[in-house]
Amino acid sequence: MKSHTGSIMAMGSGAVISLSTKQKVNAHSSTEAELVTLDDIIAKILWTKKFIERQDFEVKLNILYQDNTNTMNLK
Repeated sequence: MKSHTGSIMAMGSGAVISLSTKQKVNAHSSTEAELVTLDDIIAKILWTKKFIERQDFEVKLNILYQDNTNTMNLK
């Protein structure tokens, strides 16, 4: 089953990037689908962080939220 991925990147009080796509891989569970999503969005977050820092702005904190309990329990 292919899942639908959605994410929003915010700076301050507003969204600067909003993504909504169908995943390219078949996931066997919702936990696996969430892990695929996290893998995709982390690359975008890191690229954006580096881009902002290259413009001489400081990025103090990156927070990544996700809502799947089983995925959060993986360590």
